[in-house]
Amino acid sequence: MEEKSNLEIVKDFAKSTNRIVVAEELPYPLTGIRTFQKYKRMIFIPNNKEKTSFFIWFSDPYAKIGLPTIFSGAFIPLPSNIKAKINIRSMNVLDKVNVISKAKSNKIGSDYFDSKVIITGEIDSTVKRFLTQPRIYDQLLKALKINSAINISINEYPLDFVPELSNTSYLAIINPQSWDLESVDIEKIFRQIEKVRDAID
Repeated sequence: MEEKSNLEIVKDFAKSTNRIVVAEELPYPLTGIRTFQKYKRMIFIPNNKEKTSFFIWFSDPYAKIGLPTIFSGAFIPLPSNIKAKINIRSMNVLDKVNVISKAKSNKIGSDYFDSKVIITGEIDSTVKRFLTQPRIYDQLLKALKINSAINISINEYPLDFVPELSNTSYLAIINPQSWDLESVDIEKIFRQIEKVRDAID
């Protein structure tokens, strides 16, 4: 029996959970050197009919330098006044002993939150006010515990292929290294992004 493609797995997940899936595959032209067909893939599933959050899968093996080649995760829109690009990940053992890593990390002014995460990007006053709300950062910390690959991302990725998130500020619980395809993992991330959304509202 032929193994299912990642796209087929995502479509099966959507069908089994009564969700819609929007998928686009753009083939790269074959050349004398490139004889194996490769695709740019952009897939998303709204969590519900109200489209309160979206799970997105993206891959582009020939993305330009500086742009992502692969990621997956759950996304929610943010208030339009949040423009900064921020990445938040859990602090690990190496970070705790690496003085340079600590020095490069931004702080928001909450000892509890700052002691558990590494924040990179440009933090302005709007983002700082947003992140210093305990009800929000508590949910972000819970999201980071889902698995070691998870990051929190604000406005880092181009999302023009999702109409509801195009030209809109957003927050994501994201795996910046691979596609999450297990239904249990997808649902867990969906539930957590909705808790973050509720904390913001």
